[in-house]
Amino acid sequence: MRKWTYLVATLLMAGTTATFTGCIDTDEPEGIAELRGAKSDFIKAQAAVELVEAELRKAQVAEQELVNAGLALQNKSAEIDLQLHELDIQLKQLLIEKEEAATAQAKAEAEAAIAKAEADKTKWENEKALIVEQYKEKMLLAETATAKAQEAYKQAMEQIEASKVLLTDEEQARLNGVQAQVAYAKQAMDKAMYGYSTTVIKRILSSEVANSTTTTNPDESTETNSSTTKYYVYLITEDPTQSADGYKAGSLKKLQEQLANYSDIVADNNLEAVLDNALKNAEFALEMTQKYADNLKAILDNEYTTVADWEAEVKKLEEEIAAAKVKEQQYNIEKGKLEVANSKLISDLDATSNKLETAKNNQNSNKNKAKTAAAYSKKVEAESVKKGLNDVIPSGTTVAGYNSSTGTFAYAKSIQITEAQSQIDGWVKLIDKATKGVDLENIEWAKPQLATALAAQKEAEENYAKDYKAWEDAMAAYDESLKIELEKSEVAANAAIKKYNGLKPEDRKKEANIDAVATALVAYYKDALAKEAQVTKATATKGSDTKKISAWLIADANNFKKVVGIDLGIIVWGNDGDITTANEISTANIGKLMEVEQDSNVKTPLEKWKSASSAVFSDNFNSANNPRRLPVTKDEVIAAAGGNHVDALKNGNYGSLGKMIWATAETASLQAIIDQVETYKALKEAFTAQKAVEQAAQDKANTALADAVDKAKKANDEAQAAYDKVFKEVNDNIATVQKEYGNNEIIKGKIETEITVYLNNNFTNGDLGSLEAIKNLVKQEHMIALANVTAAKADVAKAKRNIEKLAAGTYTDTDYITESLASIQEKIKVKQAEYDAAKADYDAASAQLKALLAIFLK
Repeated sequence: MRKWTYLVATLLMAGTTATFTGCIDTDEPEGIAELRGAKSDFIKAQAAVELVEAELRKAQVAEQELVNAGLALQNKSAEIDLQLHELDIQLKQLLIEKEEAATAQAKAEAEAAIAKAEADKTKWENEKALIVEQYKEKMLLAETATAKAQEAYKQAMEQIEASKVLLTDEEQARLNGVQAQVAYAKQAMDKAMYGYSTTVIKRILSSEVANSTTTTNPDESTETNSSTTKYYVYLITEDPTQSADGYKAGSLKKLQEQLANYSDIVADNNLEAVLDNALKNAEFALEMTQKYADNLKAILDNEYTTVADWEAEVKKLEEEIAAAKVKEQQYNIEKGKLEVANSKLISDLDATSNKLETAKNNQNSNKNKAKTAAAYSKKVEAESVKKGLNDVIPSGTTVAGYNSSTGTFAYAKSIQITEAQSQIDGWVKLIDKATKGVDLENIEWAKPQLATALAAQKEAEENYAKDYKAWEDAMAAYDESLKIELEKSEVAANAAIKKYNGLKPEDRKKEANIDAVATALVAYYKDALAKEAQVTKATATKGSDTKKISAWLIADANNFKKVVGIDLGIIVWGNDGDITTANEISTANIGKLMEVEQDSNVKTPLEKWKSASSAVFSDNFNSANNPRRLPVTKDEVIAAAGGNHVDALKNGNYGSLGKMIWATAETASLQAIIDQVETYKALKEAFTAQKAVEQAAQDKANTALADAVDKAKKANDEAQAAYDKVFKEVNDNIATVQKEYGNNEIIKGKIETEITVYLNNNFTNGDLGSLEAIKNLVKQEHMIALANVTAAKADVAKAKRNIEKLAAGTYTDTDYITESLASIQEKIKVKQAEYDAAKADYDAASAQLKALLAIFLK
């Protein structure tokens, strides 16, 4: 065993950069080169310490992420385990329903429900495996980060050891005491994290100095008091063998491992034995916790008042620890003799444990992964059925295992059964889609559905005929609009206005002359509206009614003299009902009468034609954004849409023609379903039966895997029972004595830490201060121990209640798994708090050490 000594944990959390100054003679005294080298070593040490800081920060982040992942695992797992438990109950009920099914339909429904429940169970199991795997990944990252920090720490300590030459003997002595505080905190951190610490601390008496003080009394007599000051050296070493057995039970890392492997927490069909064992463990934990609390109470009852008292207590604890380790050694010797005499029991237990682990791994790896024993193929002979199936397959897609060209359903030999069943599920879904949800067992119910489809087809045909006629009319109207010569109408209207303005006043009043202007304007307005959907910009008002001028005149030419002319101030009527004044039409009014613009609310002939073409045929067949001149055929639509029964037709993507095509196909499809109901039924039943065949093969394979686990478990239980019969007593004795001296080591370490702090204060400040800190620490530890006793009693009571609930039939495997998971998480919280407290002590001691070094090494 190799041990190495160094200045403990000197700057684990520090980042101080020291600057060395001093007077250097120009002649360089002897040894200056050695000092320069030491300074260089110290600079390297500082760099190494900074690396430790960085690695510790990474480790802290990784640990926090692991904590978060653990909480997520606990929360999600509780939900998943509940779902799995409910699915197990559901599956058992469905299997009963399947056996008791009175009709083929009821049996098929039960089988479909079983398949869904199995699929749901697989989904939840996969999700459970995923979150466990994610937690394990976080755990590996945290372990890697912690290992890097430990390695960086070791290298930093070795580097600091090389720089000691810079310190005087007195400085090293002062430093050593503070280093011991760091080392004790490091031990506490390690024990919380790993259950062990490779850091070993030994307090050695360095020297005793006799002191005497003389006091003069009032009567001038003198009195001499003698005392002794003890000086200690802390030897801090590393013992790598402490980690040889890995993480200890109850440590933070061990608990994290248990959480990662929580899915292995099962009762193995022997919940009674599991709960009995849980009670024994709880009672043992209570016994050890109570003993620890009693020991702490005994220490407090002594009411120590001096350092010597506390040192004597440490000495007593050391003797008890040593005696316990002697007992442990004796028990181990006894166990060794038993192992020699009963080697077969050990080899049997190891062999059966390995076989059980192998069987479990095999089950986990191969469950639901059996392969088909033979290829399967079934061809659809009826063309109408094949067409019905193919019509509901979206263009550009396929259904796994179905050849739409030949109408053959098939899968190959030796594919996984789950894959074959997935394909069968796809085939059944295809049939359901093709048969439109029609109850094949009660086909009479499809006849009203067919009647509804026929009515929808008739409506679609009527809509198509209407839209087709509208398209023809719009196309004809557009062609007619091309013949309109709007410029001539405009010229004629202007000429009529000019002619009117050239008349004498008395002639302008004649209605015939006024009507001539109105007639020319009406012709102009109609041509503008018919050709370009244009109306006048200006409006005229009569009472509360305001319209475009063109709208008034197209409605009635007489409105020129009764509305527009009056509004524009051209026509004035007398009380006798005759026109008294007919003014010339001013330039401004000519503009109002002649200026036109397109009406946003009225479509042009081209727009009307485009709209009608789009409504009947859609725009999918247009050329250069022009409406159709020739009608689109049904075949063109079917080819473009990818079938006559696709959603694109139903949704109107191909106009009313497409909707009519779909409605026609829908009725034909329903009629075909009715006509071929027996074929569809036989096909579906064949697939359901084939899936059941494959499920039986899967169940057989899974049962074989489970049987192998049960067989291995039975053999392992027998081997364990035989082993326990010989070794249980000695193993229990070892566990008890280890727990006893472990508890003593904890309190011994805490008391030694406080003694060290006390002595350091005396050394650096010349003031012994108060010993209350040591007593308070023990009091605090005692209070924690009492709280742990209360918790341990609750655990015992809970274990007893669980046994009672099991007997009453109200406690299940799921309850055990859920409670175990919660218990692990609670223990992790407690141990994490213990680690955090030790880390806080470590940070404080490290900061004190850093400050001292900064002073020494300026």
